Amino acid sequence: MVLFQRKPIASQIQVKRSCPSCGPEPGGEEKKGRGNPISVQLFPPELVEHIISFLPVRDVVALGQTCHYFREVCDTEGVWRRICRRLSPRLREQGSGVRPWKRAAILNYTKGLYFQAFGGRRRCLSKSVAPLLAHGYRRFLPTKDHVFILDYVGTLFFFKNALVSSTLGQIQWKRACRYVVLCRGAKDFASDPRCDTVYRKYLYVLATREQLGVAGATGSRACDCVEVYLQSSGQRVFKMTFHHSMSFKQIVLVGQETQRALLLLTEEGKIYSLVVNETQLDQPRSYTVQLALRKVSHCLPHLRVACMASNQSSTVYITDQGGVYFEVHTPGVYRDLFGTLQAFDPLDQQMPLALSLPAKILFCALGYNHLGLVDEFGRIFMQGNNRYGQLGTGDKMDRGEPTQVPLCACSLCSTRECLYMLSSHDIEHHPAYRDLPASRVVGNPEPSPGAGAPQDPGGTAQACEEYLSQIHSCPTLQDRMEKMKEIVGWMPLMAAQKDFFWEALDMLQTAAGGVGEGPPTPDS
Repeated sequence: MVLFQRKPIASQIQVKRSCPSCGPEPGGEEKKGRGNPISVQLFPPELVEHIISFLPVRDVVALGQTCHYFREVCDTEGVWRRICRRLSPRLREQGSGVRPWKRAAILNYTKGLYFQAFGGRRRCLSKSVAPLLAHGYRRFLPTKDHVFILDYVGTLFFFKNALVSSTLGQIQWKRACRYVVLCRGAKDFASDPRCDTVYRKYLYVLATREQLGVAGATGSRACDCVEVYLQSSGQRVFKMTFHHSMSFKQIVLVGQETQRALLLLTEEGKIYSLVVNETQLDQPRSYTVQLALRKVSHCLPHLRVACMASNQSSTVYITDQGGVYFEVHTPGVYRDLFGTLQAFDPLDQQMPLALSLPAKILFCALGYNHLGLVDEFGRIFMQGNNRYGQLGTGDKMDRGEPTQVPLCACSLCSTRECLYMLSSHDIEHHPAYRDLPASRVVGNPEPSPGAGAPQDPGGTAQACEEYLSQIHSCPTLQDRMEKMKEIVGWMPLMAAQKDFFWEALDMLQTAAGGVGEGPPTPDS
């Protein structure tokens, strides 16, 4: 019988004296009385994996960075399967992906929901009681009475928003609060976009449900639907089902309760909308609502929207190429955002306005009269009303255009009472940010006038030569066109200029058809 005792990593790997990538220990022959070097490879791989699986997750990751051998062992699915079963014994269903067990273990190891109450003398960060059965945390939303959490397998949980005062006067989460599964098969959910949770009476859930076939047909089909729940009790009060050919991935709300507009984003990047009277949802009757194409997708059909955000009177659309388009429905909010009413049209409030930005935008957040944007380099830009210093610029001056602020990006959600922070790392979510080019890093020294004019200020010519080399290396016309579109996205152009180049390249590509296949000639 062999007994294993958990010890620090240093004491567990003392038997390792050599590995294929590192070679034998230097000076090992000169050490007397210590026996022959022992390689960990002499142990069966199953035994090594079993021993490593007892380590904490962060120690497994650290051990995998020591050498090539341990990197391969610590990355095996057998190790992560045992770790995952230890972290979440009740987890049965694995999410899709190349490494499902490692992904599941990391998701459940890093999941957490923290909050910090506003007001008071002390700023204490507390951790909430969250559902242990959740497969990671993908999204969350606090309402008046509950906090809703959506995991990575589409299960939506809700549990009592039980904040109590501790003996030290700090706000903390009641440990005895219970959570309940609201529904399964959920894709996204939304509620009243105002930050005051008292307005969030209903919860709108975008889900996939199996529907019985039409008359004369057998079997069932998966259809997307929107289910409306009372946030206070979790009771479903309304449901609308769409045709099976319509597939959506995101839902947001905009407008007043009597004219609540539901905006639905399809998998193809199109925006559809429908209007419901929220004050009549709890009445037992059925009626038909009309699904219509939103103006941003009707007037700009070449745009493919990647995500959207909304408040009570505005909507922001981010395209897959990093462009930003804005809908503003009231003149007061328009003046706060842009500092003028010059281009505001009260008769056409759904007409999207393009924002001029120096780089691709990946994420956005929208307040009542201000917004925040995160670009591909991880920079944050704020715009709009700054009466209370909410833009983070260090002053109280309004900003009519995106202004960079020195902050770091994270997943946040705020209400009038608390600031919530969500954590759950997905290893299949590739890093979204890239390094800022040297010519655009703030603080680069400028050449002095006496040193002579630089031949390539900011490295622009060198970057263009690199772009041309990448295009020249593409084997086909199709590849060259795609590479050119990608390069246009990298360039510091305004959104309108990028849209022009992308649309022009699409026209040229369509006109060329199949002509031009093959490697480029030297003259090209």
